[in-house]
Amino acid sequence: MKKYISIFLAVSLVILSAGTFFVINSSVYNWEKLSVKKTPAGEERAILSGPTLTLDKFDIKAVTLNPGQSVNAYKVETGFDQLLIIKEGSAEVTVNADVKTLSEGSIVVSSQGDMVKIRNAMSKNITFYSFLFKPKAAQGITKTGAKVSPVLKDWNSIEFSPNANGGRRDIIKQPTSTLKELEMHTTLLNEGLPSHAAHNHPDEEIILIRFGIAEMTINEKPFKGGPGSVFFLTNMDNHGIRNAGAGKCEYYAIRWLTYSDDKK
Repeated sequence: MKKYISIFLAVSLVILSAGTFFVINSSVYNWEKLSVKKTPAGEERAILSGPTLTLDKFDIKAVTLNPGQSVNAYKVETGFDQLLIIKEGSAEVTVNADVKTLSEGSIVVSSQGDMVKIRNAMSKNITFYSFLFKPKAAQGITKTGAKVSPVLKDWNSIEFSPNANGGRRDIIKQPTSTLKELEMHTTLLNEGLPSHAAHNHPDEEIILIRFGIAEMTINEKPFKGGPGSVFFLTNMDNHGIRNAGAGKCEYYAIRWLTYSDDKK
């Protein structure tokens, strides 16, 4: 009997250990393969949700609002930052007392304690992405101290800088209320061209395809994604990206640093 109890305890320990160390791996989430959930206001697509190497919780979803519909005012939870990206249409976004109508491609960054509301005032559907970041508690998420003001940036105000492969828009690079740094830009690639050779870096990264077809190599294996598709890349995997479709391709690159980097 003692032998069986020992085996049971050993197996249980392995299962618990596996659960403890589960993190989201580098992968692609193709827009056309996402499950669509109907909601009273429109639709919702869950893209990914879970812990990463630097985050206790990372959640990405796409929300579609029918004409006249809203996401009712909510408070960003303690320990979280939220990034919104307008995928299609124009959204009326309220953060605390700041109200702006933001066009396709625009971004909003709000932090713990901010009150947020999104409304569709158009005569057609709008869609936006929601990214929630919660750094690991052991990494000192309160180390920033001061509250960081929300960022509401319209696409038309973001300067485009052309280069040999296409061009780039630098959107944001700054601390948030819980992250040491949030950096975000877009890259435009001409047909058939790469952005850079395969590499890795100490921070995790999201690539979100705005339009066109991109091919991402992850540890030398190719993965394709079209408009709306998301690539998640850990800081352990080599990756490179190129335009694999006809015409131009544009994508957002989103990277973040937590205070765990101070301890490395």
